[in-house]
Amino acid sequence: MEDSSFEASDSSRAYNTLAVIIANPTSGSYARQAYHMQETMRFLRNAGWTVELRLTEAAGDAGCLAREAVDRHTDVVIAAGGDGTINEIIQELVGSETALGVLPIGTANVWARDTNIPLDHAGAREVLVHGKTRWIDLGCVNGRYFLLMAGIGLDGEVTLAVEKKPIKRLGAVAYLLVGAWLGLGYESFRVYMTINGRLVKKHALQVVIGNTQLYGGSIKYTWQAKCDDGLLDVCVVRKRSMLGRVAVFVDFLLYREQRHQWVSYAKCTSLNVRTRKPVAIQVDGEPLGHTPARVSIFPKALKVIVPQKIPEELFSEE
Repeated sequence: MEDSSFEASDSSRAYNTLAVIIANPTSGSYARQAYHMQETMRFLRNAGWTVELRLTEAAGDAGCLAREAVDRHTDVVIAAGGDGTINEIIQELVGSETALGVLPIGTANVWARDTNIPLDHAGAREVLVHGKTRWIDLGCVNGRYFLLMAGIGLDGEVTLAVEKKPIKRLGAVAYLLVGAWLGLGYESFRVYMTINGRLVKKHALQVVIGNTQLYGGSIKYTWQAKCDDGLLDVCVVRKRSMLGRVAVFVDFLLYREQRHQWVSYAKCTSLNVRTRKPVAIQVDGEPLGHTPARVSIFPKALKVIVPQKIPEELFSEE
């Protein structure tokens, strides 16, 4: 599949682009940015795009609107929200020619940060018009696609504890508070993983399966991952004492080399995960039930709009 770009000078592309913005009005700072949303729509229309804004009202709406857009052969679906909104939308874009664009107004905006998409409306809309398209891989766990990562263990429990609770209104602070509360007392679990046909047994605090590198906006558990290499990166954080858990967190937060000593790391195309008791799973920051988990990679499954200058460490091809 060949790359294409949405250059303003390419009138055949820029002046015939059909786009839909799907916005989650409860995500991040949407209410404060409604004015900027209108400015963005004017900007895109001035660039020759035909664009409409669709607001979600309930869970599942973003997916339904994305499916409608694909059925109408829309060129670009723009996710205005956070990584959860993006995850819901990509379920319907898989394998289609409809590209994913992003206006990052969520809590962590991990995909935007990882690909250097500006976090402000003005910068992000410039990428939509002047950026380029790339085909990237998607992971899939128990039938759910993920763009960023799947987490099994502590982070799954934190996501489950925050979901649909009043504390979620605090955004990233909520996850930090709940993570600190649960983290020191969280019991490790026995995990059985079949990776590349080989059975691996570990006592783990969490298992992070990454398609990209950035986790939660500031940490890189799967620091070797590339989103277009046809592989998933698996990072197992091994059992540690309470004090040791703090050391692990600090080493990862500061990107220290010694983080290698706390984890087991592998690359694979598929992974089966079993545990002695059910362990919580999160996908792109959203809860997804409990183990067991069947995980696989779908190469070149999604077309995305990214900046002209992309992080070399995240992409394997030009």
